[in-house]
Amino acid sequence: EEMERKGVTPAMLEQATEIGQILEGAIEGLRATQESVDTSQRLAKALDKQSDSVYERAKAAMQSGDEDVARKLLLERETIKEKLLKTLKGLSEEKKRLTAMESNVEALETRALEIESLLRRSVG
Repeated sequence: EEMERKGVTPAMLEQATEIGQILEGAIEGLRATQESVDTSQRLAKALDKQSDSVYERAKAAMQSGDEDVARKLLLERETIKEKLLKTLKGLSEEKKRLTAMESNVEALETRALEIESLLRRSVG
């Protein structure tokens, strides 16, 4: 009653609570997506390093005249490169998703601030 007398309606309070919950969920989703991006970046770096290592071993095998081992290593490297490419494509999609989520969170934060401002003006 006191709140309504000051101009704060139950609908306004409900809207404030709702935007708070939505914002909280969006921030949690953003955090999870950022962790996924970070993990994918670490995986890509590890695969790239592994590819380089296998290539160096293949070169060493060729120099010592062991073509069979070199061929097997180069085939292994191709498999690693395919995994790397797949990881990088996924990472690109995750980064796009992350950018969109960041924009959504910013918009929700702005809306929450607008509602907070409206409530403060109403309460006085």
